[in-house]
Amino acid sequence: MLFGIKNQELLPSAWKPWMEEDNLIPSRVPVTTPTRYISFQAALNLRVPGEITGDWHEDLDLFTDPDSPHTLPVVGEGCWIDSTKSLGSKGVREMSDLFVAKDVIPAGCGEVWVANHYRAITDYALMDVTDCRCARSARFAPVYNINKWLDTKEQIEHLVEEYLTHLGNQLPARERELHDEWLPTLVWP
Repeated sequence: MLFGIKNQELLPSAWKPWMEEDNLIPSRVPVTTPTRYISFQAALNLRVPGEITGDWHEDLDLFTDPDSPHTLPVVGEGCWIDSTKSLGSKGVREMSDLFVAKDVIPAGCGEVWVANHYRAITDYALMDVTDCRCARSARFAPVYNINKWLDTKEQIEHLVEEYLTHLGNQLPARERELHDEWLPTLVWP
C-alpha cells in the first residue's frame, strides 16, 4: 500500500536497453487524475517550461535503481494526504509529455498529473499537520526548505495567500490553530 492506496494501477514503463547499462530503470508512474496526482519531492523536481521556482533535479525522481524500484508518490482523493478538500485541482498540471520525452513512459499511455511547487509544498504542510508534526515543528516543510524550493519574497507570499491559507479551511480546530500560528513564520530571508 502506497500513501494509503491499495492495488495502485501503474502506467507502462518505457524501459530501454541503454538503461540497464546505466544501472537505471524508469520510476513506476501511477495512474493519476487532476485530483489524485504526483506530489512531494518528485513534484518539486519536475517543472514545465517557463516555471521559475526552486531547485530542479528531475532525473533523480524519474529513474531508480533496479534493485529497489521507486514508485512516484500520489496524493489526493482516496489517499492519506488529500488537500483537494480545500484546493480542488489548483496547481496540478498534466505533464505526460515530459515523462515521454525522458523515456519514463511510452507515448499515448495516459496523462500524468503532477503538483506544481506551491501545491507540493502545501501537501508537505498537510502531511505535517496530519502526522501532528506541526505541534513540535513542521518537519517536511520548514522555512529553510521552503526557501530552497522558492526563490523570492513574492513566491513565498503567493504560497501563503493562494495555497496554505486555504489549506487551513479543511483542518480541525486544534490543527487549524497550529497551522495559523505557523503561517507568519514563512518569510523570505
